[in-house]
Amino acid sequence: MTRPLLALTLLAAPALASGFRLETHHARAAGMGIAVTALTDDASAIVYNPAGLAGRKGLDVQAGLSLVVPSIVFTSDATGASTQTLTRVSTPLNVNASFGITEDLAVGLGVFNPFGAGATWPSTWEGRGRALASNVQTFAFNPTVAYRIHPRFRVGAGVQVLRGTVGIERGVSFVDSEGKVSLGGDAWGLGWNAGVQGTLVDDRLSYGFTWRSSVPLTFSGRAHFDGVPPEFQGRLTDQPITASVTMPDVATVGLGFIATPRLKVGLDVNFVTWSSFRQLFIDFASADLDNPLPKRWRDTLSVHLGAEYDVTSRLQARLGFVYDQTATPTDTLTPDLPDAQRVRFCAGAGYRFAFGLSLDAGYQFVLLLPQASTAPGFSGTYSGGAQVVGLNAGYRW
Repeated sequence: MTRPLLALTLLAAPALASGFRLETHHARAAGMGIAVTALTDDASAIVYNPAGLAGRKGLDVQAGLSLVVPSIVFTSDATGASTQTLTRVSTPLNVNASFGITEDLAVGLGVFNPFGAGATWPSTWEGRGRALASNVQTFAFNPTVAYRIHPRFRVGAGVQVLRGTVGIERGVSFVDSEGKVSLGGDAWGLGWNAGVQGTLVDDRLSYGFTWRSSVPLTFSGRAHFDGVPPEFQGRLTDQPITASVTMPDVATVGLGFIATPRLKVGLDVNFVTWSSFRQLFIDFASADLDNPLPKRWRDTLSVHLGAEYDVTSRLQARLGFVYDQTATPTDTLTPDLPDAQRVRFCAGAGYRFAFGLSLDAGYQFVLLLPQASTAPGFSGTYSGGAQVVGLNAGYRW
């Protein structure tokens, strides 16, 4: 058995954006391709641009979830065989509530999943020594305050308390037999977010800028070994582990165009500092099991274009498109963290009732463009995609 067979990973499978970032925190935004930085004005602004909370008195509550069904295919250069991940459904949630104390001052609290990923590969596939199953979740608790300084300019800021959990399983080869190793851990982290929103041309053109800070997380947990032959049991014992990962900074600049009284168009550009993820290092209690894995991720850009059309005064229709760069160099692309350039095709609808209730639905088809990997010992091509359905209900009073 070699050390690389013991190198564990914290995350796996595609999220909806590059790396393992999630963006579908409200069905309206999902239907518009997340191009809402300059246009958001309900409680979901806690996530997309906190400045959007200011300018309206009263209570606004938005709650919902997304149904995410990913599928990844790996085609091996060595064997030509293709392996697909097993079907699984994840359900990122979002709950956001805001209260306009005055026309200018508002406060809010959001709970959502900013990062997450998961995958289950077949138990007999050729890459089981690198990845079998994983599940990662993060929950952000985001108290926020916003203020309208001028009728044409608003600011907002918040604190993000991040809770992360991880569960990983992979195969371990002992030449004449195989076993498994599993790990679980959790972590807390602290960061912030801030944004501005303003008007360039009355009733025509608005802008927005927001920054969500990086959050360092140090996971602590335990490693558990199964099926270990007697000759290895003195070395491969259940033991504590730790690992550190920094969730990246995310900066977004956006423009909002009111093309006609019924049609709004949004354009956003995101910048994500994935370059902070240089390597993955699991610290075992037994130091001889430690094995840093180089990742050398790159900062990424994504472009979001979306539109919302008022079919009637109560019914809205939405469309969107996203192009997202991959953060992963080809020589460090492995099944523990599969990634690829991706495009997203988005559509949605919303309905506003007379008594303050709103219902929104959004759909995204995520297409992972074929991405070649030259990783030593496991080269091949990753492809696939995901189906995403977002549902939200809200009440504004």
